[in-house]
Amino acid sequence: MIRHWAFFRQSDTSFGTFYPKHYIVAGYPSFEAAQAAENAFTTAGTSGNDVRAATGDFVVNQLEAHREANWMERAQAHVAQFAGTETGYLQTDAELARSGGAFLFFYAPDDDHVRKARSVFATYRPTFARRYLRGAIERLIDPAANPVA
Repeated sequence: MIRHWAFFRQSDTSFGTFYPKHYIVAGYPSFEAAQAAENAFTTAGTSGNDVRAATGDFVVNQLEAHREANWMERAQAHVAQFAGTETGYLQTDAELARSGGAFLFFYAPDDDHVRKARSVFATYRPTFARRYLRGAIERLIDPAANPVA
């Protein structure tokens, strides 16, 4: 079963798959790098309730765990996988976590928040960043264009 994190303001799942709507998820090569980005956000005036760094282990084993899904959740996850959306990103997240990476979550309900994120990311560059919208996932930084060293 996917475990929910009180940090998220809204549901963090869609079709039984991890989907933190209105959040930007950014991947970093280490927890320290993700924490540095989190500190940059708070220094720039972001509330601590709107940004959070998390270890790869926490994200993959706590948030994205999908061990006890019911049949409907499994079917919906297969639809998402077929469509090439959420599930493909979960695989990328798992690879980052296995390599010791970490994640940053930033609440971004509008374009002003996205501009703030882009400003922080210019200095604290993640390996990828994507924004979860109501009906789509927007790639802010593509991992193919920014490979992990």
